[in-house]
Amino acid sequence: MREIFQNTILVGALLLAAPTALLAQRIQAPTPINTVAPSPYGAQTPATLTGGIQAFDPYATTTQFSAYPTTTYAPTYPATTFAPPPAYPPAPTTPPAGFAAGPPAYFPNQTAPAAAYQQPLYQPTTQFPSVPYERFLENVGFRYTWLPKLTNDNTALQIQDFDVSATAQFPDFLGTCQPLLVTPAFVLHLWDGPQNLVQNLPGNAYSTYLDFAWNPELTPRLFAELGFRAGIYTDFKTFNNHSWRLQGLGVGAVRLTPTTTIKAGVVYIDRLDIKLLPVIGVTWQPDARSKFDLVFPYPRISKYWTTFGDKEVWWYVGGEYGGGSWTIQRDTGMGFVDDQVDINDYRVFGGLEATHPNRLKAYIELGFVWERQLVYRSAIPTLNVDNTLMLRTGFNF
Repeated sequence: MREIFQNTILVGALLLAAPTALLAQRIQAPTPINTVAPSPYGAQTPATLTGGIQAFDPYATTTQFSAYPTTTYAPTYPATTFAPPPAYPPAPTTPPAGFAAGPPAYFPNQTAPAAAYQQPLYQPTTQFPSVPYERFLENVGFRYTWLPKLTNDNTALQIQDFDVSATAQFPDFLGTCQPLLVTPAFVLHLWDGPQNLVQNLPGNAYSTYLDFAWNPELTPRLFAELGFRAGIYTDFKTFNNHSWRLQGLGVGAVRLTPTTTIKAGVVYIDRLDIKLLPVIGVTWQPDARSKFDLVFPYPRISKYWTTFGDKEVWWYVGGEYGGGSWTIQRDTGMGFVDDQVDINDYRVFGGLEATHPNRLKAYIELGFVWERQLVYRSAIPTLNVDNTLMLRTGFNF
């Protein structure tokens, strides 16, 4: 009995000692090896920079891998020092002071555009060499003018004019810092009427001429507008010394204020009945969007209206002394005779002009024409022609 009791105590001691030994073994067990790759930021990098990923611990009592990376890293590059290249071709430079698009407006049948658009200076970036940019041909233009027949009377006359021209610029003429503008031009005139066996016209005639214009600035307040035109005006069936005509312009201008200038001078038009016309008046430009050219014989008021896309639109009203003079071959019913004829009239009109930043201009005008006369060099009397309307359109760049 005593032996059985000792054996029972021994088995109980063994059963109590086994868990205690296992618990001691667990406490002394080494820490598991971290198999996750080391952080590239160093051993002291916080868990937030590694996206919250830690070594897996099989004995951890909290949920693992519950935080996922929330920080993204966008690549950074050094700031560029190169400006983007400009549009090609480069923009032209500002037209010279006093430059007016097209030939002088003082000569009949040569109307200047309503507004001279000023381009900003071309500023090349440092990526490109600084090369000055100038246009030799400052203005290339086409214009169509129609004066229709409104009646079937014998005194009705229809006129259609097709005008092409180009202006070349020669800078710093005579050392004045102002350019010489040279404009060759050609005009085809189509005539229908009048239905008169005595006072009549051929079906067509031509004008070809060469313009020279120069606007020197004598002082900051005093400058001049000078022009000279040499041309041939004929139907090419009659060609004599009257076919060759010279015209000229001489105007002095005084700038009273930065916005107001008075002008006075003469224009020589070399016609049969009128040789000279006075030029007198004032120009006033109160702001960049309005201009008042109150100068006889070609007054004009121009005003900015609106902008469509990248095109500025101006409206204007004006007047002019129209017509011209040509040597012609006239049918008398009993044969042809050589003669010279003046077509004289007065015109008032209103128009719209659109200007694109690339310097392209397009315009259209509608007007009224009255006091129309045909004056002949021969002894036949002057013919008064019916009043009519005028449609004129064109472009230049």
